[in-house]
Amino acid sequence: MPSLLQAGAKILAAGLARLPCHLDVVPVDLMTVIRSCHAVLLPMAGMDARGRVQSYYDDAPIVLDLTLSSRGLLVLTGVARPELQALGEANGWRICEIGADDELAYLNSVPTAEGAVRLAQDRAVKTIHGSRALVVGYGRCGITLAALLKGMGAHVTVVVRQTGVLAKAFAAGHSPHYVGELSRVLGSHDFLFNTAPALVFTEELLVCMRRDSVLIDIASGAGGVDYQAAKRLGRIVVLAPSLPGKFTPETAGHILGRALPRIL
Repeated sequence: MPSLLQAGAKILAAGLARLPCHLDVVPVDLMTVIRSCHAVLLPMAGMDARGRVQSYYDDAPIVLDLTLSSRGLLVLTGVARPELQALGEANGWRICEIGADDELAYLNSVPTAEGAVRLAQDRAVKTIHGSRALVVGYGRCGITLAALLKGMGAHVTVVVRQTGVLAKAFAAGHSPHYVGELSRVLGSHDFLFNTAPALVFTEELLVCMRRDSVLIDIASGAGGVDYQAAKRLGRIVVLAPSLPGKFTPETAGHILGRALPRIL
């Protein structure tokens, strides 16, 4: 927000009751935001299937519904679920998924990786240093996460689907494997991190996971783990979306402030 204010934007805030009082923003209701603004910035997670938008600065979730028509409104979100896409089409909104923006994604990968490691450490009985860590996916978050784990002294395995990405992981000094080999290598790792936005950790794979291993799922949407199976099997699994805003809100704000003026 400070970056946008410095750029001359007028900001109306809904669902931010506990926002620091020194910020020069106008607290209003959601209807006023929709009807008065040129653009609306939702959290990176967007809204859920019931239309709720969760704010960490307010106890009550915001609910988007079909009565909020404002044609031409630009709605920015990290990931737009089908429900948000349908809502936008019905109301004439322009939906922009800023999570796909390279600058924003690479900058956000740093606090995301740090948050994922922090969650893993909170649930583990050993250090990252000297451990065996496995990262599924080697995109923007996977690259940063694997490098961070290696820098902390972990032996890092990267699991991917494509030959070219396999070579990239190898060149970075990691142990690369194809996703089809996951069941064979899973049981030898202490820390597991999923960045792939698809169901990767099925019940058949979770059986191969050690009971004392920790699996942190930072994939977008519903994640990449069969959570019901994980609970039945007694596996330590954590779904961890929106890590920058949860653990490092100041850094997350600076990152958005750097990219949003260009995107807008």
